[in-house]
Amino acid sequence: LFISPLADEGVKIRLTTPLESKPFVLMTLDCLERFGIKVEYSKDLREFEVSKQEYKPTKYRVEGDWSSASYFLALGALSGEVKVENLNPESWQGDKIILNLLRDMGALVKVDKNSVTVRGSRLNPIRADLSNCIDLLPTVAVLAASADGVSELVGIERARIKESNRVSAVREGLEKMGIKVQEERNRLIIAGSRPKGSAIDTKGDHRIAMAFSILGSVVGETIINDAECVSKTFPQFWDILKSIGSEVEIDGE
Repeated sequence: LFISPLADEGVKIRLTTPLESKPFVLMTLDCLERFGIKVEYSKDLREFEVSKQEYKPTKYRVEGDWSSASYFLALGALSGEVKVENLNPESWQGDKIILNLLRDMGALVKVDKNSVTVRGSRLNPIRADLSNCIDLLPTVAVLAASADGVSELVGIERARIKESNRVSAVREGLEKMGIKVQEERNRLIIAGSRPKGSAIDTKGDHRIAMAFSILGSVVGETIINDAECVSKTFPQFWDILKSIGSEVEIDGE
């Protein structure tokens, strides 16, 4: 979509497979419109037509990232209280749905114009379809591990082809922490309990590292291997985690 306006004869796009991560398409369309590009598209977002056009200069403010924020919002739900700033509550970002998921699980969520505060509470189990927010799988899974009951996470098959097979990586990590997990192709069933600290193999996956470090901050000493993998999306992660009170030791420093 971004390159289509530069083609000599324009471009038509027709999807032949189911659309997943719909919010990313909506974000793209919104960005194109802000830079003066008109896109014709069907209501179901399966067909797009873009004529040859020129981008127009504009002022564009890059939002805070809801995916990165989700880890600290989850920490608030699992502990005392955490406030995350520079978040747009009107964002097109799909991972903004973490707010609804936290509320459904019983966390206390306060949304202001430019920040979100989450306060811990006893967490309820949840049934969640994550097909449009697949990067939240590790975050929601560690929340489910601490909930009072059995949670079901569906729409997760695409997580198997991320930086790791995240479905299996999540199951393996939770099992090491004493949580019973049933893994299916497109579903995880997680029996919430009292997780305990353990050694977690991140598979070199930044989201596995960040999610399990949040859980480890609450349940006890947890060893995260390949800690530097967080630099792919969040190089300041460990520094921020330290700054809000978690005890973090990094080998080699």
